[in-house]
Amino acid sequence: MSIESYMQKDVKTCTENTTIDSVAKIMSTYDIGSVIIIKDNTPIGIFTERDLVNRVVAKGKNSTKLTVGKVMTKKLHTVNKDKKLREVYHVFVINHIRHLPVVEDGNLVGIVSLKDIARVVDQQIFGLRFNKLDFSGDY
Repeated sequence: MSIESYMQKDVKTCTENTTIDSVAKIMSTYDIGSVIIIKDNTPIGIFTERDLVNRVVAKGKNSTKLTVGKVMTKKLHTVNKDKKLREVYHVFVINHIRHLPVVEDGNLVGIVSLKDIARVVDQQIFGLRFNKLDFSGDY
């Protein structure tokens, strides 16, 4: 099956002129680990929790004035929506990334995370379906 079957279609995006505090609020509100930066519906970068910690907080930058275009990850990996699950998994592993925009003809159509892939593997291999279950305690 293609990655289109597993991707999230409701991608949270912003422009490179959006302030870091605005992007952080989007990430917090929607409980997501990244926001895709777009220009004319074409992904040009990604801003992740790692970027927030390493490029903003750890450097003491002012998040109310700093724009995401200054600190986003510009080396953006994307995959076409027709790519197979195993091919997409290799993109994650080889590039040490956790979030991957999905494109069609260069336009953003979705996003897939390593967590999405893990859920599919759990379902296919172990027959498990996790939602927000409490697995705390002894194993």
